[in-house]
Amino acid sequence: MDKLKSSIKCVDGCPPSMARYKEDPAVLLQHIWLLSVVIAFADVITSLSVASGNDSLRHGSKGAGFAAIWSMFMVIGISVYAYYALTKWCTPFAIGYLIGALLMMSQMFLTLFCVFVGLARAAEDTDDQLNSDNGAMAFFSFVLFVVYGVFGGLVFKHRGAVTKGVSDAPSSGGLASQTSNVGTFDPTDGQPAPDTQA
Repeated sequence: MDKLKSSIKCVDGCPPSMARYKEDPAVLLQHIWLLSVVIAFADVITSLSVASGNDSLRHGSKGAGFAAIWSMFMVIGISVYAYYALTKWCTPFAIGYLIGALLMMSQMFLTLFCVFVGLARAAEDTDDQLNSDNGAMAFFSFVLFVVYGVFGGLVFKHRGAVTKGVSDAPSSGGLASQTSNVGTFDPTDGQPAPDTQA
């Protein structure tokens, strides 16, 4: 029993309270990412089922099968990118790209939700298996629409907690690190731009 208690103490603050999330928003973002990965795993399985059902059944739609597989690859890609952006890279560019990608993925899944609801309703009279597959894909599309929208909003709100003072400026080398003033124009000094041609 003591061993169990000591192992629970090692996982201090699990599940974290709202105060912990407010204190360290990076923990909140990591937990939302983990939730999105769990749902993405279920979506991958559903996508494979939808693609198989739509390709093999006579009333199926090959376009729906393609959409399911493409969304599966997108979900895997955004899950991997989010991991690296939140834990390894942590630059303003990586976080900004993640915000944009999450919000675009959210909109893609809203569209897929509408498409698969229509396909499920169209298959109601003809095939129960196809109706079930398309209905499951519609469900997971709606859930991912909400999760990615909330995730993108939270990353936007707490982007400063992830970057923690990391800059996108190059530390050495490159054109941005050169400090030559030849040919630069300062609009605040009232002087015309210097002639750069000799």
